[in-house]
Amino acid sequence: MIESLIDTIDSVWRADRHRDLLVRLWEQERWFDSPRQRAAAEMVRDELQHAGLSDAHLAAYPCDGSTRLQDWTMHLAWDCPAARLAFADGDVVLADRAETPACVVFWSGPLASADRPAVGEVVDGDTLDSVTADAVDGRFVLTAAPPVEMKRRLLGTRPLAVVSDYLGEEVGYTEHTTKWCNAWSDSPGGWYVHATDTVMPGFCLSPARGRVLRDRLARAPRLKLAGFCDARLYPGEGQNVTALLEGTDPAREVWLYGHACEQGAHDNTSGVSVLIESLRLLNELVESGHVPRPRHSIRVITTEECIGMVAFASLHDDLRRRALVGLNIDGAGDSAPADRSFYLHYGPLSNPTFGWATAALIGARLRHRAAGAWHVGTRRFVPTADDMISDPNCGVPSMWLGKGGSCTGYHSSADTPDVCTDASLRFNTLLAASWAYVMATLSDESAAALIGPAVEWIDANLAAAGGDDGARLSRWAAGRMLRDLARWGVGEAVYEPAAAVYAPADAPPLPGLPADGPRYARTVWGTCTYETLPLDRQQGLSRWSPWATSALYWTDGHRAVAAVERLASAEAGAAPQGGARRIIEAGLENGTLRPA
Repeated sequence: MIESLIDTIDSVWRADRHRDLLVRLWEQERWFDSPRQRAAAEMVRDELQHAGLSDAHLAAYPCDGSTRLQDWTMHLAWDCPAARLAFADGDVVLADRAETPACVVFWSGPLASADRPAVGEVVDGDTLDSVTADAVDGRFVLTAAPPVEMKRRLLGTRPLAVVSDYLGEEVGYTEHTTKWCNAWSDSPGGWYVHATDTVMPGFCLSPARGRVLRDRLARAPRLKLAGFCDARLYPGEGQNVTALLEGTDPAREVWLYGHACEQGAHDNTSGVSVLIESLRLLNELVESGHVPRPRHSIRVITTEECIGMVAFASLHDDLRRRALVGLNIDGAGDSAPADRSFYLHYGPLSNPTFGWATAALIGARLRHRAAGAWHVGTRRFVPTADDMISDPNCGVPSMWLGKGGSCTGYHSSADTPDVCTDASLRFNTLLAASWAYVMATLSDESAAALIGPAVEWIDANLAAAGGDDGARLSRWAAGRMLRDLARWGVGEAVYEPAAAVYAPADAPPLPGLPADGPRYARTVWGTCTYETLPLDRQQGLSRWSPWATSALYWTDGHRAVAAVERLASAEAGAAPQGGARRIIEAGLENGTLRPA
């Protein structure tokens, strides 16, 4: 069944069309400002309409710096048509947005103007034991650290701009690579810029240009730079884009989604292009009669990382309730040798789905077909980004196809269409399209054919032997994963014999969970940012913490705190200092938890 489906989809995939789409999208997204992001969203909508999908439209959400959805504050909109930084004598240009869009910090504040640039001395901020107004006001502040770290040191002062030549070490970087800075929040661990954040200009230099600046500064300590940044922060709108391949029973949907609004071709123009091509190919095959129309509808959603998916699922609650399962495509173009494989990241254990095994089985078949040209594996993790909709309190079990920071040119000017290979675009599209179609057509017959291979994958990857909490929780999740087929209307006789091997149907996640003690309920779903807390209260809390996120996902108003803590430790390892107590205190303070 899977092999013939892959063959059919592969027969209509076109490398030239896919790459042309990727390049056209990247030409807009590489500027990463609100007008270009709007243009890219409109392009996505038009492509989906031309592909014959239903109800292709923009789904706006506020980018006003203050609207809150779940525990995320929407960021401000941002324009930056031009920016430039040079030596004051004009003989060397260090940064020019027209040449390298990433040379300007995302959400950089404005600075002077092109016809009257700001002129000031350079001070090496890394050499300052303490930051004072006398030392930095009216100056360009140089740092070898990520620019946001220096910005936070400079709060309360008035520098002309932060200038960073930080790059780090990732695959594909050279001395001419410019690191992209997409975090400009005042908050420790913060990210997006809100209405309450300090407006400050920021420039990013490649190591080569940073060395030119540092060499001249060493020879001339009173060195002056001249720069401008034609930037504007303002209340505006962001745009999700969605469209539908209609099923015969549109009451339930399978979601394919991924974020746009990022400057890289791999991360994540490639993911957006895979979403479009997956639905285009499936609709073409349905309309031509080569495959039957799926039972359930397949919805594509392009978002903005984290806040876009939070906005879509929050503002379209009716659609969220229709969703059976989701697959997040975040980075799909980079080459995939065995040592830098793509991965299907599955989790959390609090919300298992049969979709995990289905994706892994399709991926294994495709890896065999690729004959070394493309690799994919599976990894267990706790989802904290777009796939936070996996939170049982939201209810869309998902997984993430991608590779994270191991991709070529990660978050830098080096992430161009040249890093994207036809093999990765092809096989990731085949994976996404095949998975979506299989999940949208699950029946007693197809599920029965998949159970045996799914059990083999479970035994090799998920269910562990032993009597410790981690092993017992993995077996409970394995049973729940198979029983997830009930949501598709698959008969109990198909899955229960296999599921019962791992755990009884009525078994708790772990035996002997503490029942005494306080219970709390979530007032939001997804990861918690803690960004409404005072700065001093945010210390030690992270929206990216697997343990904290696992604990929140197990918090359902029925489990005692001690039970939640034990479950999170079984899933994500030893509890951090303070355990669940610190998370509960913060949640009660910011209103994301309430006593049950």
